[in-house]
Amino acid sequence: MKYDCLIIGGGVSGLTAALVMAKNGYHTALLESSRKTAPTIRGFKRQGLFFDTGFHYTGGLSDGEPLDIFFQYLGLSGKIEKYPFDENGFDTFRCLEPNFEFPFPYGYNRIRERFSKRFPEETKAIDEYLNAVKHVYHSQSYINLDIDTNNPGLSVVHGPSLKEFLDRITDNEMLKCILSMHCLLHGVAPEEVSFFSHALVAGSYYESVYGIKGGGFSLAEAFDARLKELKVDVFCNREAKEILLSGENELSGVMCGDKEILYCEHCISTIHPQQLLAIVPHSAFRPAYRKRIEALEDTCSAIMVYVKTVPPLKEIERANLFLFPSPSFPDPCAADPIDKRPMFIARARQDEGKAFEEGCIIICPEPHTGTEYWSTLFPTDDPDAYQSYKHDMTRRIITHIETSCPEFKGRITHVESATPVTLKRYTNSPRGGIYGVKHKIDQYNPMAATRIKGLFLAGQATTAPGVLGAVVSGFLACGNIIGHEKLREELKACI
Repeated sequence: MKYDCLIIGGGVSGLTAALVMAKNGYHTALLESSRKTAPTIRGFKRQGLFFDTGFHYTGGLSDGEPLDIFFQYLGLSGKIEKYPFDENGFDTFRCLEPNFEFPFPYGYNRIRERFSKRFPEETKAIDEYLNAVKHVYHSQSYINLDIDTNNPGLSVVHGPSLKEFLDRITDNEMLKCILSMHCLLHGVAPEEVSFFSHALVAGSYYESVYGIKGGGFSLAEAFDARLKELKVDVFCNREAKEILLSGENELSGVMCGDKEILYCEHCISTIHPQQLLAIVPHSAFRPAYRKRIEALEDTCSAIMVYVKTVPPLKEIERANLFLFPSPSFPDPCAADPIDKRPMFIARARQDEGKAFEEGCIIICPEPHTGTEYWSTLFPTDDPDAYQSYKHDMTRRIITHIETSCPEFKGRITHVESATPVTLKRYTNSPRGGIYGVKHKIDQYNPMAATRIKGLFLAGQATTAPGVLGAVVSGFLACGNIIGHEKLREELKACI
């Protein structure tokens, strides 16, 4: 088969790229090694509940905001139903020692008012922080379609770190922890992540926060329906084994696991950059580039506990709960005791057609499987040891939640759990990192263009985590082929 463009990886970034290319008249195919596209966000059903896995909520989806415009352009808007989170507290920050709770609103005016009321002596610091976040977020060409730019890619910024920025503007440890809490949404500690990278993630949530009815499963199904409408050839259970070159470092095609060759003029790879190295001829990339990719650090992984809650918890109705042991932000990559780790709690939804049920998802950071911690935890060939670890960690997490949050006590029934091993197996992540490659100071993440003519990169590693980051990465990769100004003008027409 011969295609104009071949997409490797059927996550959100790959699905986005496939739709953009097909919409622009390119004969496009998509390869996904899992049984279905978007395996990370599809979630699962258990005991009358639907549990989201890789998608819980998103910023930038209000009418006319970036993700809304992207979804209109991609033809997804009419296939999903969005709903707003609580504008007065879409995320609740809860500190255990000392006891402190703060509902985090969205909308810059609400945020300023709420923070200024709780921290009246920190108004100047709050304004400086919010103004800086807004400036960074709106400085990006695919976020702000009105700016003129010769560099449509994300800027490379190595400092200051988020912690350095906050330390400069305030000495209030509780305030700094609240402003850092969304680091849990990109898995990098405040001292490691640049303020720039933090602002790209947090900036979208500060403007609006939405969920999608049916969660990640509905979004995945919308992508699938649109792929069918645009006649994209989708090959699931098909793994890319080798990228083929001809001439002077020029792409010619991709060999699949069954030895079939799919010829193509352009290829967009959305898999982990280190996995890409294994399927590209060694001589295709310079030694320095290979060494840089090999050295990329992944974010932490997680233990995810999926539970029923009886009766329902109003505290996580259109909101989430961030639980912190103290105002000192813990390293999400550390193997700290359970009661010293931050946690994220989101609502689970009733499975359509079932009896009324409620539940939640508890996400507890855990070192990924490539760390020394995992190499000494238990023998990898001992399934009984693994199951013992899984059950013990689940029990300890539930005990901690019930002890720390009175509203949960006696109301949790365990349904299912996932570990870094689970994530490694089901998300095609080499080490089970919950957000893939870190975006951290002094780490040079790859850009969309490569020195192989016709090969481009997309995915979380090139931009930022989350649905919005993945979608932007797809547009950035396609813009290198189609033309960034053409894409941006077409996006403007959707406003």
